[in-house]
Amino acid sequence: MSTSPSWQPAPSSAASSLAVTALEEEVHELKRSLGLTEATMIGVGAMIGAGIFGLTGIAAGKAGPVGLLIAFLLNGIVTSLTGLTYAELGAAMPEAGGGYLWVREGLSRFWGFFSGWISWFSHSVACSLYAVLFATFFVELMEIAGVSIDWTPGWLGLAPGEWLIKGLVLLVVAIFAFINFKGASETGLVGNIVTITKVAILLTIVGFGIKAMMEAPTAALVWENFRPALPNGWAGVFAAMGLTFVAFEGYEIIAQTGEELHHPERNLPRAIFLSIAIVVAIYLLVAFVAVGVPVQQTLGMEPWKYLAQFGERGMVRIAEFIMPYGRVLMLVGGLASTTSALNATVYSSSRVSFAMGRGRDLPRFFGRVHPKTRTPHWAILMSALLIAFMGVALPVEDVGSGASLTFLMLFLLTNITLIRMRKTHPDLPRPFRVPLVPYLPIAAVLIQGFLAGHLFEVSPLAWYATLLWIVAGVGLYYGYLVRMRNGGNSPSTPSVD
Repeated sequence: MSTSPSWQPAPSSAASSLAVTALEEEVHELKRSLGLTEATMIGVGAMIGAGIFGLTGIAAGKAGPVGLLIAFLLNGIVTSLTGLTYAELGAAMPEAGGGYLWVREGLSRFWGFFSGWISWFSHSVACSLYAVLFATFFVELMEIAGVSIDWTPGWLGLAPGEWLIKGLVLLVVAIFAFINFKGASETGLVGNIVTITKVAILLTIVGFGIKAMMEAPTAALVWENFRPALPNGWAGVFAAMGLTFVAFEGYEIIAQTGEELHHPERNLPRAIFLSIAIVVAIYLLVAFVAVGVPVQQTLGMEPWKYLAQFGERGMVRIAEFIMPYGRVLMLVGGLASTTSALNATVYSSSRVSFAMGRGRDLPRFFGRVHPKTRTPHWAILMSALLIAFMGVALPVEDVGSGASLTFLMLFLLTNITLIRMRKTHPDLPRPFRVPLVPYLPIAAVLIQGFLAGHLFEVSPLAWYATLLWIVAGVGLYYGYLVRMRNGGNSPSTPSVD
């Protein structure tokens, strides 16, 4: 069975090396087992995760009540610009790897490796964040239920609950790695169940919140919650946008399903646009209710200040004032949310590293497929190990900013690739075409560059960690991968090929 890319109009050195590698390693094609609903749910499941449950409170403190809504709306617009790019390239080249393969084909092999390297890192960091939040929510739910956690050890100066969280992180990563190993249809089924659950919970919270706002004694009691609209000015809005951008990137995972999606030329663009529309609407509704519910007299402060005070637990705490058992319901929603996001990002991170192994931009075993399940078992295992390590060993305060930063870099490169491939691949079949090229992609590049630069003010550590990962990747590329492709000998003149 040939594994040459079906989308390639003419042979190229990059495509040839991919085909040769596939034949050498006897890599099989992945099984097409996903439909439009499963692909859409994978995107929704990835986007409705830590952003709405863990980052809304922090973002409210930075942007203010109206600023929070503006930040979510603008992020939705920025996301849609790059969503157009992903729809065109994903429908034209529906293979596992997404942006990695597109950048490699459109720009160069080095830039393809670079985009794949930061994409793998982005999804893994985000996945570790979801795992830690799942464990945190689960422990808090145990405490509400009266279950003691004092039995856990207090080694190395860590509190007993912290060790329990680390153990739960390892357990949940292992569970979803196994689910992904069993196959994409099982992955989609589990994702559908947990995604529907958390959407239902969020819409229930929204319903009770709107009811409370409509039953307020006076309209002024509601609208005074939205003043001051921008307490920290537009700088606060941009800070909230940068912080929460990671919550809007899940549609990118849909591109990873191209090789396992029925009729990708039609279903992939539809899944991208549907998932973005669903998520932006839900984010705006939840944020509107969270900052507008008229409970300031009970709280002693405006709801947006209360959200900011409790940070990542702000949404959970405000929910108990919106509806009966709201705190417990939000914790259950948080568990469902983080599990579905974790499920989707384990899937995506493994598909990126699988594509890089198949293309010899990571060691070859990454590109192998299990003969029975036809899933990339080694890529799943290595991604799970990376996720588990970061979830247990690294601080999580800045991981959201780090994931946002690297996704911004990836999307910037992808938009540049779209512009270039319109010139270098004019005959490429494009079931979907982005309008107003190059103007819309250029606008996306400028906005993404601005947000990436602004993130340094939000989290310098995120920039430092990202730069360290990039340096490690460049060292791997020229220190090992170029040698491997040249039979173990260093090239006489290293270049960005």
